[in-house]
Amino acid sequence: MPSMTRRAALGAVTGFAGSVAGCAGLLEEESFPIQRSWQTGVRAPSSVAMTAGGQLLTGSHSPFRDRPIVAGLDDQTGEISWDVTIAKGEKSPLGVGDGRAYAISKAETMVAVDAATGESVWQRPLEPIDAADPGVVEFAPLPLGDRIVVPISGTEDDVPDRLVGVDRADAETLFTHPLPASLSGAPGVTSGGVVAPLVNGRVRLLDRAGEAEWTRDIGTPLSAVGATDGTAYLGAATEELLALEIATGTVTWRGSLANTVFTRPLVTDDRVYVGGADYTLRAFDAASSQQVWRDDLGNAVTHGPMQVGDRLVTLVGGTHRIRGSSGTVPFSPTVLYVHEQDGTRVREVRLDDKSLEAGSVEWAQTAGETVYLGQTFGLTRVAPEAITDA
Repeated sequence: MPSMTRRAALGAVTGFAGSVAGCAGLLEEESFPIQRSWQTGVRAPSSVAMTAGGQLLTGSHSPFRDRPIVAGLDDQTGEISWDVTIAKGEKSPLGVGDGRAYAISKAETMVAVDAATGESVWQRPLEPIDAADPGVVEFAPLPLGDRIVVPISGTEDDVPDRLVGVDRADAETLFTHPLPASLSGAPGVTSGGVVAPLVNGRVRLLDRAGEAEWTRDIGTPLSAVGATDGTAYLGAATEELLALEIATGTVTWRGSLANTVFTRPLVTDDRVYVGGADYTLRAFDAASSQQVWRDDLGNAVTHGPMQVGDRLVTLVGGTHRIRGSSGTVPFSPTVLYVHEQDGTRVREVRLDDKSLEAGSVEWAQTAGETVYLGQTFGLTRVAPEAITDA
């Protein structure tokens, strides 16, 4: 089993003081297209996450051994207080629940880390994934009550596609559910279990025991799942937004789009927001299925929309691995958009300058109602006022 080390600090990291509106602090405002609080030197960051206790976490999808699979950051300065490394191999985004961070690696290892201290709770092997394509670790582990569901699914026929359920306390395997095809997007967790979208056009609900409750054939690859307790929302290459009743898998309504969807729909109390490969951001009424508004953007939506306070943040362009046969993403331009929830566009920022500090912007994500940008050679915290005061 690969060894695990915990280091007190990461010497290569550059921690910067936070900035305030109209002042760049230790960061030169002119050097970056949008106001930043800080930027760290975590190379190839995999994701960000915030625990309920306020601990900011990140990781790296880099295969190198000295890149952290999980690291704890000071959310105000970006300084790394602890990090965890394992053997060489690409790493997944982070799953967070009950004060712990979970991740898997192509080093055939899954880890559970105490998010407050960085101490190892447990680690266990996951086989076989070492020789699989990098897509096998594309999706984060999913907390589901007293268990963690691990999506293991590549983009090639080099690994058995499956969902593995392990006990949250001690990592004992509770179930292994084989999938008939690769995942086409990130699964969604609901009180009923896990909703898994597949590249063969089917979507499946697994209960907590790993048994299939139902399978529905939509006929085309599906996006990541946005879910409430009663309904799952998915974009489809049939150029539709689908609402599925979780109890039965019945399609309750279809919203018209003009292309497929690469991202997870955002679900609020009465709206479903979806960004498409048709260069468009749309809002639908969750009850009636009627389109409420749309805004035409400058590229395919690859990340978001995400809710930050009472605003929506969306990234077009950037980096996105396409699964199935939905086509390719034109990567330029990369633009960050800020909208009011009524569809009013309040800001757009181009981020496709190759001379950007820390390299090109590959993704955008929210944690603790703050926007973070994953870059080739660093993680950037966008100053909150750059979103809220836009």
